[in-house]
Amino acid sequence: MPELVESINCPKCGGPLTLAPGEVIVTCPYCGTVSRFQGDKAFVLRHSMLSARVDRDGAVRTIQGWMEGGVMKPDDLRKASRIAAMECIYLPFYVFEVDATTTYTGVLSRTGTNERRSGDLRRDYFWKILGRRSGDFMVRDSRFLNAEVDEDEADRIAREQVDDHQRQLLKDLVDTIEDARTAIDVKDVEFLHAPIWFSTYEYRGQTFQILIDAASGEVIRGDIPPPSGGFGEFMKGAAKDLFRR
Repeated sequence: MPELVESINCPKCGGPLTLAPGEVIVTCPYCGTVSRFQGDKAFVLRHSMLSARVDRDGAVRTIQGWMEGGVMKPDDLRKASRIAAMECIYLPFYVFEVDATTTYTGVLSRTGTNERRSGDLRRDYFWKILGRRSGDFMVRDSRFLNAEVDEDEADRIAREQVDDHQRQLLKDLVDTIEDARTAIDVKDVEFLHAPIWFSTYEYRGQTFQILIDAASGEVIRGDIPPPSGGFGEFMKGAAKDLFRR
């Protein structure tokens, strides 16, 4: 019977690592080394960590700038909003270097000629897969979240997503896809932790979320409050945003 491992030491710094049930990848809270466990063997993955270049004040300024303008945002969004919570969390990602070639045949009908087409669609990607299965990013003991997805599963997900993306690109070339086969070559993979600012803000009694890349300062996603004044107010605000100089 295999031995049940509850805790081990980091292979790099010797610090204690605690394994939760089902964990296969553990990040050392002391030095950041990532270890993967398979059976009774452990080995170290190549691991990178992006620096959080945007501090809390910088994240607040980014949020305020995002609130000031944009299509479909209420005119008083910044004035009537209050930042309720902010937390910088390091999320685990796999980054796959992928070469994809899709050999296809199909029909281009948008020109009215029903032209038959065939060829190869080649693209190179650095494809990111989040190492979490759920959207639960609540931090309890550490700002660094462990991966819930191992490298093999992330590889499978990346291949499926790249194949689907290639098929989406084919829609620019043909209207009807008769056959499409994608050869995917995964050249390299890197495991990394990327810092994300998770912020929530309150606007007119409702709570919304904004995610900021703490390495680049870009807004990854921002929830926009729905219009509250009916269709007329919505069209007025949209027109103002579209023609603003």
